[in-house]
Amino acid sequence: PVFVNVLCFRFLPWLHVLRGLLRRWLPDIGEDELGKLRGDLDALEDPRPSYQLQAIGEKRDNLDAILDKRLQAGELTYARYQSTAQQVYLAVVSNLREVEIARRSISAINPEYIDTRIEELEQEGSVSADVELRSLQDRRALATDQEAKITYLLAQNESAMTLLDRTATALADAPIGMKPQDAEAAMTELEALADRAGKYASA
Repeated sequence: PVFVNVLCFRFLPWLHVLRGLLRRWLPDIGEDELGKLRGDLDALEDPRPSYQLQAIGEKRDNLDAILDKRLQAGELTYARYQSTAQQVYLAVVSNLREVEIARRSISAINPEYIDTRIEELEQEGSVSADVELRSLQDRRALATDQEAKITYLLAQNESAMTLLDRTATALADAPIGMKPQDAEAAMTELEALADRAGKYASA
């Protein structure tokens, strides 16, 4: 036991260095880029995207902190968990970029005006009214499609944040030295989510 304690003491600084290198090697988002996205999301009427941007960063950092307490930086499991959590974080941020762009694309469409005007045109029944009616219906369909995309992306983000929380709590509950089976199940779901993340946004 004394030898093990001495060995751990001697190599502890290197473990901290390894943790730092792992974080540095993982892809990340620059502060300037993140700040611009935060400003764009804050400008939206819907508060959910802005909240999600803040929450996903906090949840990723929370999982990192628990990993530091439960696993050694040199373990493959440590690198796998941290890498997957970062992939999910980046996917959520990418989804939020898509949400902001989708919202901006329909910001000049006024659904109330369109619905009111459609009701008026349906009463006329003239040729010119039919032409305008079709144009308004097409515009309303564009807005509806973008709203559906936004709803889907925000729901995907909520699922990702729930899985990060589930992984963190499962790791926290696992006895030291025991395989965190519940965390493994959550991580498998996270990996599947990371694999398919962004496919809808890029489609």
